[in-house]
Amino acid sequence: MIDFHTYPAQIAELIETDPDLPGAIADVFGLYMGPQPLATYLGHLDEAGITQAVALPLDCRSAHGTTVFSNEQIASLMERTDRVIGFASVDPNRADAAEQLVRDAEEYGLRGLNLDPALQRFDLTDRDLAYPVYAAAAELGIPMMVRCGINWAPKGLSSLGRPLLLEQVVHDFPELPLVIPQLGWPWVDDAIMLAVKHRNVYLDTSVIFSGTPTESLRHVVETRIGRELFDRSIPRQVLFGSSYPRVDPKRAAWAVGELGLRPKLERRIFHDNAAALLFKEAN
Repeated sequence: MIDFHTYPAQIAELIETDPDLPGAIADVFGLYMGPQPLATYLGHLDEAGITQAVALPLDCRSAHGTTVFSNEQIASLMERTDRVIGFASVDPNRADAAEQLVRDAEEYGLRGLNLDPALQRFDLTDRDLAYPVYAAAAELGIPMMVRCGINWAPKGLSSLGRPLLLEQVVHDFPELPLVIPQLGWPWVDDAIMLAVKHRNVYLDTSVIFSGTPTESLRHVVETRIGRELFDRSIPRQVLFGSSYPRVDPKRAAWAVGELGLRPKLERRIFHDNAAALLFKEAN
């Protein structure tokens, strides 16, 4: 099982190397949990049956004067355990963002790009600033996660992350795998439309807005999407994601398991689709 959506926001071994990290995590993400050893993070993965997890940084230097884990710090985490798949993040408001992405991805072996327009405060359709970053990711052949939908961080402006803003981007970069987390909620219909129309658009299952992950995901799938659409229209475009540490990975995995999907589709969501994106495995 591969978790496509985690933040290493509690890992003590990283936090100990940077005294500014706890403040950045609290200020930008609104997370106030205390640090825990890497072994605890890996223990959460074990309990959920997760073999590998994507670790996401975020570069908010223009918007908030900080990074919440740098690309170098993510690379150092990858050196500590081969169960972490590191993504990069760059600040699209900076003129050197595309150059930095290419340099860091190649130097550190980072396998994807994470962007959050709501927190980084950039325009997804900006051809002068954002488009060179997309072009660099496409040239590198790495997937790009763009956080859309509700942004739980206190400073996040969710209106900047509406999935429909990506329509022209998807059209202009058909070779770029683009991942929309949390099924784009509350704009689920827009996110699903993009995925149905464009095979390079992927969705992750990390949606939670009320109650438990099981209740949130079941509500969205049963009332907004339908299991049949998952199975017939986008079976290779749905990825398991937990959004750890906001959500316990075990509970997120239970949420997918409770949907009653066909075993082959469940296997694709939990592993095969992510492995095809990250490792180019056949799916």
